[in-house]
Amino acid sequence: MKNIRFPVYFTSMVLAFYTLTPYLGVPYALVSTLFLSLNILIIWMVVRVLKDGVPSTKKFSESWYEDLDVEV
Repeated sequence: MKNIRFPVYFTSMVLAFYTLTPYLGVPYALVSTLFLSLNILIIWMVVRVLKDGVPSTKKFSESWYEDLDVEV
């Protein structure tokens, strides 16, 4: 699970910066570069999570939400 933290955090930080660019007065060239690079970063993040992530052992019929440890 440690292998997927960097792609998730890095992509999220770049996305947060991208959403703040209109308020920070960032030049249009940087905004367009961020827009194009975010597409690549999101694809990279998804591939890393799918490859290195740990699949759940629970079935949907057993527990519909895995973050809760309460048995229904």
